[in-house]
Amino acid sequence: MGRGRKIIDIELVIDGAIALIEEGGVEEFSTRRLAARLGISAMTLYNYYDNRQAIMTGALRRGLGLLWDGLFEKIADWRARGGNPLGSYRILADHLLTFAIAHPRLCRFILTEGSTGDWLARAGQIERIYGPDGRGEGLLSEPLRRDIYLFELLIFALTLKVLGGGESAERFRELSTAGYEKLLGLYEASVA
Repeated sequence: MGRGRKIIDIELVIDGAIALIEEGGVEEFSTRRLAARLGISAMTLYNYYDNRQAIMTGALRRGLGLLWDGLFEKIADWRARGGNPLGSYRILADHLLTFAIAHPRLCRFILTEGSTGDWLARAGQIERIYGPDGRGEGLLSEPLRRDIYLFELLIFALTLKVLGGGESAERFRELSTAGYEKLLGLYEASVA
């Protein structure tokens, strides 16, 4: 099974992990399956990554990159057309739903594995989504940050419900719109 074979590009490990997650979900992911996919022994993986968790962390980072792909261009277009900065969170909701429908297992992995930490805030994405030209550092009051966070939790939970079959995409849109109006719509006039 490729004993002693080396991996030329270690990014292939993460590519393979993402592919396995997309095919069978994180529940079906194993280092043995990954090694078989790459044509190497399972032990060879550990020459490149310390453990399974290191591979999963790399897959989470790559998955987040795929999730964010194109989002900030949509937000920039929204803002260029005069859209309110808070409206960027409506774009986030729509972008997340679109990604979830296209990549259901990967999205579930991102939302469940990423829930162990506040990955959105840690990566500065709250400010980046809000701020003009992606620069919003220090612009958000604590109550607004809290309500943005609550809106994000709402759309993440709704996305998981859609993925699990408990809600439809149409209902997601309806509930995320209502959540936006109750949590963030109140601030629109003050941040225009």
